[in-house]
Amino acid sequence: MSKKQLYIAYGSNINLEQMAYRCPHSKVVGTAEIKDYELEFRGVATIVPNKGASVPVLIWELDERDLPNLNRYEGYPRFYRQENMSFELNGKVCTGMAYLINYGELSPPSSRYYNTILQGYKENGLDESYLITALENSLFIEHSVNDEFDEDYDLDDDMQMKF
Repeated sequence: MSKKQLYIAYGSNINLEQMAYRCPHSKVVGTAEIKDYELEFRGVATIVPNKGASVPVLIWELDERDLPNLNRYEGYPRFYRQENMSFELNGKVCTGMAYLINYGELSPPSSRYYNTILQGYKENGLDESYLITALENSLFIEHSVNDEFDEDYDLDDDMQMKF
């Protein structure tokens, strides 16, 4: 019998179709939230400490047979590291593993990557406002770093999502 562990997904691995391909022996056990963290885009999704914030997540029962594939897709250990985190699931405090990015700066994701995550949010009934806020924050940083502002600049007009 295979060993299993809880895996905390917050980015593209909340997409059920993607995870069925990557981790065919694993299954969803529920949704939860990670407290004192927020979703951030550094081209790809990560979560970062932020007291008082929270991130909706999808909890998987990860079969050990799927772990090598998942590590490869996540670029572990070079791009992402594994961290154990606590969350509440069905009234019980649990610990699971999440991948957190090792480096990078705020930058928006590709529209394809973003839409993969958005589909996962919809499939699992997660609050999309967290995803939208993370995208807006990454677009604001990119815009403020890469563009020169003039007197006619209107943040509201330039922040419209064009996906």
